[in-house]
Amino acid sequence: MAIRRIYEAPVGDYLPDEFKQQARQAGTTQDRQEKMQKMGNLMRVMQELPNVERANKTELEELAQEAVFRIYPALKQMVDSGKVIIDAKIIANPGGRQTPQNISPREIEKVKEKNPNFSALEKKRHFQNAQTQARAWTDGFNYVSLFMEDELNDINPALYNKYRDFTKGISDFYWDNADMLERMASMGAGRIAYCDVLPMEGGKVKIEARAPHFPLLVHELIKGAEYYKTAHSLPKDPELRKALIKSTDTHKHEIQNMNFGRQLVNVMRSILSKINGYKPYMEIHISTQMDNLPEDEYNEFMDAIVNNDTQGINEFVKFAENIVRQLK
Repeated sequence: MAIRRIYEAPVGDYLPDEFKQQARQAGTTQDRQEKMQKMGNLMRVMQELPNVERANKTELEELAQEAVFRIYPALKQMVDSGKVIIDAKIIANPGGRQTPQNISPREIEKVKEKNPNFSALEKKRHFQNAQTQARAWTDGFNYVSLFMEDELNDINPALYNKYRDFTKGISDFYWDNADMLERMASMGAGRIAYCDVLPMEGGKVKIEARAPHFPLLVHELIKGAEYYKTAHSLPKDPELRKALIKSTDTHKHEIQNMNFGRQLVNVMRSILSKINGYKPYMEIHISTQMDNLPEDEYNEFMDAIVNNDTQGINEFVKFAENIVRQLK
C-alpha cells in the first residue's frame, strides 16, 4: 500500500487493504445490468430534478432543515437559542466553501516543529471526517428514502420516486468514478454541493449548506451538524487549529471519506449494537465522548476497529459500555 506524504494523506492511507475491499464490495452493485439501470436512472433524475423542484424550493429547504433537527434535536435547541444559524438553499451553482482548503508543505513543517504530535491530530481528524461523510450519506439519504415519503408526496407526488432513483444510483457512481472525482476535487472543479461551518460575531456559528436538490441538501446539512459537533474537539490553539483544518477538511479528501467512511460507521454500529442496553440514539453521545479523547487514544480505537483487532475492540466496547450505563 503506497503511503503519501502526510499532508496529502486521505483516510484510505490509514486503512488495511481488506477493509477497503470490503467497503467497495458493500458499496457497489455486483450485477452489471442492475448497475447500468441504476446509473441510467441517476443520470435521468439529475437532469429532471431542477425543473420538478422549482415550484417547491422554499418548502423543500424548510423540510430539509426539519429533517436534520429530528436527527439532531440538540442542534435545534442551539438554533432556537440563537447560537447557531442555519442557511440552507437549493441552488444549481453553489460555488464553494469559504474555509481555506490549501496549505503548503512548508506551513505543515513549521506546525510540526512546534507540535510534534501533529500527524496524530491529522489522523484523528481524517477519521472524524470519514464518519461525518458516512453519517451524512447513510443517515441523510436513508432518512429521505425511509421516513419522508408522505411529507414529500404532500408537496409533490413526483418527487419521492425520483429521490429514490438518485439514492439507489449514487453509491455506484462514487465508487466507479472515484479517481476522476478526486482529480476534479483536487483542481477545485466539479463541486455541486457543499456545507461550511462559519464563525460569526458574538460567538455565533452559521451552518451554510448549498445543494442542487433536496436529498443532497439533507446530506450537506447533516455534514454541517457533524462538523459543528466535532469542531468542539479541535485544538484550542488558533494556529494549530487552522493548520489542522486546512490540511484535512478539504474537498479532495471527501471522495474517500464518503466511500470508506460508510464501511467504518457500519462496522462501528455493528459493534455497538451488541452492547447490552444500547439504543441507536446513544451513538451520538458515544461519538462525542470519543471525539474528546486525546488523539493517540482515539486513533488506537479506530485502528483496532478497522483492523478487526479483538483486544482493541474490547477496549472500545468497555469505553462505550460505560457511556451506555450513564445514559440508561
